[in-house]
This record gives sequence, C-alpha cells and structure tokens, in this order.
Amino acid sequence: MSSSRNKVTASAPGKVIIIGEHFVVHGSYAVAAAIDKRATVTVSKENAPESVILSQGQKEALLDDHGKFSAARSVARRIFEEFGQPDGSISLEIDSEIPLGSGLGSSAAVSVATTAALAKFLGHDLTNEKIAEISAIGEMSVHGNPSGIDTAASLYGGMILFSRKTGAKPIPLNRAFQLLVVYSGQARSTSELVAKVNKKRTEFPSTFAHLSDASSFASLELVDALTSGDLPYLGALMNLGQASLSWAGASTEDLDHLIEDLLSDESCFGAKLTGAGGGGSIIALPKPDRVEVLLKRISAKYDFSFISSIPQHGLRCE
Repeated sequence: MSSSRNKVTASAPGKVIIIGEHFVVHGSYAVAAAIDKRATVTVSKENAPESVILSQGQKEALLDDHGKFSAARSVARRIFEEFGQPDGSISLEIDSEIPLGSGLGSSAAVSVATTAALAKFLGHDLTNEKIAEISAIGEMSVHGNPSGIDTAASLYGGMILFSRKTGAKPIPLNRAFQLLVVYSGQARSTSELVAKVNKKRTEFPSTFAHLSDASSFASLELVDALTSGDLPYLGALMNLGQASLSWAGASTEDLDHLIEDLLSDESCFGAKLTGAGGGGSIIALPKPDRVEVLLKRISAKYDFSFISSIPQHGLRCE
C-alpha cells in the first residue's frame, strides 16, 4: 500500500481456479492462481457533506443501504465498526480491470483492496489474517457462502492450494507458465450457481461425495504437475475437472462449445470453466509455441481475452 496523510491506494488481483471450484465449498482441496488483472481502491479525504463511493462514473453515498457496490460497502461498515469513523468525509474510488460476473474474482479483489486501503487510511496496518477475515464480509455480501479461496488468491497472489480446513498454502513454481483467459461475455450469479450445484448434490449425494474426493486428489496431483512443470499432465487434470463441473451442472452449452473450440486445433493441453460457471470465463493451457496463435484466434471472437503469466503478485502498493 502507498499512503500519505490524506490518501491511501491499494490494489489486489483477480483470480482463476485451476481445479476444484464448487467442490471446495464442501471441504475439498482446490488450486487457484492470481492473474494480471487488478482492482485498485483509493481512499482520500472528501470535501463534501457525506462520504462517497465512486466507480465507472457512478457515485453513491458510501453507506447507502441500497447502493450497487455491496462488497466495498460491507467492508467499510465492518471497518468502521471495528476502528471507528474517519474524521470528516472520505471518497472510496474503485478502478477495476476485472469484469463483474466474469468468474475472475472481481468482488474478492475489491474486498481485499478496500480492506487494506481503508484500514491504512484510518491508521491501521492489518495482518494478512485480519485482511482475509474482513474481506470475507464483502465476499459474503455478494456470494452468500463463499469458500474463501477467491480472497486468499487475491490477498496472497501466486498459486495456492486451498481448503476450508487448511486455508491457503503457497505452491512453489520452478518456472512461470501462461494461461489463456477468455470471458464468455455472459455474466452470472455465483450464489445461484452454488444453489444449482447444491441441488445436484442433494439428488446424488454419493456420486457428489466421490467426485468431491476425486477433486481433492486431482488438486494434489495438480500441485505435483505444477512443481515439476509437467504441462500435458496439468492440462489433462484441467480437462477432468471440467468433466466433473459439467456433471454438477456448472457448465452450459455455450461454455462447452467454447471449450471445444479451444481444444479443436491442438493449440492447448487443456481447457475448463473457471469460477462458478453458468457463463463467466474459461481458462486454457496453451502449448508454449502456440500461445500467440491461440490468443489471436480466440480474441477475434471474444473481446475480453488475454494471456496471464503465472504467478502474479497479490495485495500490493501502487
């Protein structure tokens, strides 16, 4: 975080889940990575009657009960409860590169950056554990019952192995690799998708439990593939993860066709949805000599497509 007496700025990255989404909510391991699209939050003194929140040309009262920016607002309420109100009015400005509803961790990145920037503005340097605790309030306001993996990936950066029981553990990488991220353009509600998957879990409890165990096993195998640099095996595990998510009801016909397109010309080792599904984004693991070819082909069809080098920094100053 960078700070002055009247202004503090912090930023945090979006994320992708490499394997294990949905099952992680029920205790399984999952693997996530920070990407190079970030949300930046700037807190500064405001010469106005009330504190405000600003984003994308919109302006609302910071503590408006009916405003749009629920993640940042929920975090602000919690921080004010714990540390007290600022002297005078403030502005909280959000500048995010992460599309809302894209499955790329927009609300987590905003929650983490808001927690860090606002606490610092009030004179408090929080531990990572405390930032995670408060950021979870923002995530809950958007997603209902999140696992915590999104905020952990945004806070710590890099790649993490995560479960609700063990929390986040960093995965060491011997060398960086590249992921293609493609936003389908179909925004969706994480809470609605979680409810849909829960319905499948209720209907087929034994199958879901076995797939959940398999997802944990695949996550641990994926850690080995990452640390050894075995990209074909990493891609194969991603493909298996997609099959499980499709069974659980998280995929759609449009996402299936996008994945088929990505896999059709032998340019990548694997592809899957990332996040809650039902729209949102796809990730693919390109073959190293086919990265630019694949990006050019897909970006002609999908405007928000990019290559992210992995790993990326977590919470940081600007």
